[in-house]
Amino acid sequence: MTSPISKPESKKRLIFTALAGVVAAAGLYLFLHHQAYSYEDTGVPTQTEMSPRLKKLFARTKAVCFGRYVLDVPEEAQLILGYQEMPAKIITHENAVGKEKDLVEAFRKETLMRRSKAEFSALATGPIPNSLVQRYFASPYLKSVGGEGIVSFVPAGNHVFEFGWGSGDEESADQIIRKSADIARNLRARDNAEVPKGPGVCIELGFISEATGQFQEIFSAGVHFPSLPDISFSVMSNKNASTDGPNGAGIIARHEAAMRDQGVVFPADAELARLRIGKHIVNGWNGEEVLLRHNGKDGAIIHEFMWEVIGKTGDLRHPASVDINFDTGVAANTKYATKGSLTDDEAVALWDKLLSSLRFRD
Repeated sequence: MTSPISKPESKKRLIFTALAGVVAAAGLYLFLHHQAYSYEDTGVPTQTEMSPRLKKLFARTKAVCFGRYVLDVPEEAQLILGYQEMPAKIITHENAVGKEKDLVEAFRKETLMRRSKAEFSALATGPIPNSLVQRYFASPYLKSVGGEGIVSFVPAGNHVFEFGWGSGDEESADQIIRKSADIARNLRARDNAEVPKGPGVCIELGFISEATGQFQEIFSAGVHFPSLPDISFSVMSNKNASTDGPNGAGIIARHEAAMRDQGVVFPADAELARLRIGKHIVNGWNGEEVLLRHNGKDGAIIHEFMWEVIGKTGDLRHPASVDINFDTGVAANTKYATKGSLTDDEAVALWDKLLSSLRFRD
């Protein structure tokens, strides 16, 4: 049976169909390659309007501090202080004042469980009333080379703060004792809601006045939103991290290398999309960001946003490493555990709002 369409009409139909296919393909390409969240200028993201529920969330805010930083968060938000080090790990024993000797004994038992041949050399009074300093050798070898540990237990307010580190080629035991005494004298208790004035670091239930930046400093914190329980926002700062070799590679370069290694091709990979990638300046820090959306089954979407700045090792105002992470779809501290509660617009708007408020607490 012959076609009811004449040859000229058939030719026109083919041309029209071909053109329509080209237009559709071009439209799909532009759609896939369109970057909805871009930058007005180098390192300055375009502003994304906050949704009504985010505006309500930020109707009332408060400042919270950790390390040398301050961050503005919704009034409902809870700051969770993580690892704190200056120049070694600091442990806060809440409401333990008067139990300094018990804490020393617990430290000894824990040390002996890990190092059965540890030797405790001396327990002395510290530089402030009721403080104690425990000196010890963690092993016979460390004793033979003079590697002595010095741990301080310092009461302040209702709490006791434990910190210490070991002597070696860089510092003698006497130098550590002097520096530990300086920290103890400049340490005071604080309510975690207090944002102190003056130079120093905020720690869990405490504040250490310190202006020189002479110590190694590592501080981390996270923010929990009761009305958005699947959201995780966390910051980690390491002043003295190495920036040599691979450590000096920015987050964009590392991300692109990881995607190449995994065979991920943007925008063809249906399971992963980049919402924004580029430089993002935050209060004088020339950082970089990578904003990813993971597309799961049945419309489940989660977000994984990362920002990082690489500074200079030992620089107080431009730490060697500051890493910030934002995730949706978190449950029981596990990523990708549940469907994210935010749309793309909401996730980007919340990210920019929090990130823009992070600054040094002067």
